[in-house]
Order: sequence, then structure tokens, then C-alpha cells
Amino acid sequence: MDIKRCPFFVCLHSYMDETIKYTFCKEERLCRKGGFEELLSSGYSFVSYPLRVVIRLYPREEKDFPARIAVSVSKRRFKRAVKRNRVKRLIRETYRLNKNTLYSSIPEDKTMDILFIYLHDEIFEYGKIEKAITGAIKKIRSYIEKDSGGDIADTH
Repeated sequence: MDIKRCPFFVCLHSYMDETIKYTFCKEERLCRKGGFEELLSSGYSFVSYPLRVVIRLYPREEKDFPARIAVSVSKRRFKRAVKRNRVKRLIRETYRLNKNTLYSSIPEDKTMDILFIYLHDEIFEYGKIEKAITGAIKKIRSYIEKDSGGDIADTH
């Protein structure tokens, strides 16, 4: 049987074309030291426990994604790199699956840098981190809607 004639494949293939891609590529990561310094110096922050979220909205260039993120887990809280990496992986995965709601609310001419800082001393399960990320995205969306005329980074 030819796989392309299989009704399940046709249905799945047409369904996949219409859906949003849940990828997380390198261009969506905040990597530059200068980007971190600008974010921390002029960003707006709030807590969505167990995360502190720092955001900065600024004009978008042609090749920029709607949002770039970074995740920070303190060495003071987790001595072992394995645990720090586990927390970072959980946060990135949760963001990857929920970022489309954020992308839909960011204006076309703006881009956003987001820093997630993990605050707790223990590793929470996926559900708790997902709740924190979705809460943070809701807060970010409300700030974007509230401050659609100005720059969030200027309001401390």
C-alpha cells in the first residue's frame, strides 16, 4: 500500500499544514551579552512563581523573531549542572508549546526579549512550571495591550 494514498496520512498531512509549528530555533534564543545587559537595565519584571520574568519590548528589525528568550537557573540553588539543565529544559519546553499565544499579541513592528529566572530550591513538576509560564504569558499580553502606544521598557 502506498503511504501517500493512506487516508490517515492524507488527513494527518493536511492537518499538519494548517497547524502552527511548535519549534524553538536558535534565533529565538537570547544569546548576546549586550542583549542581556539591555534587558536587565531597562526591562520590566514581575513574578509568576516559581519564575521571575524580565521583559523588554523594542522595535523589530527585518530578521528578528517576535520574541527571544533566555532561561537562568542559579548555581546557588542547584549545585549540580544536571538539575540546572533539567529545570532549563522544562522551562524551554513549556515556553515552546505555549509561545503561539504570546506571538499573536505582539505587534508586527515590535519584538520582545524575555528572561525567565527560576526562584525555587527544588525542581517542580511540568504542570507547575506550565502554570507559571502560561500565567507569565497572560501578564505579558496584558502589558502589551495596556501599553500598546509606548515602550514597556521605559515604564519601571
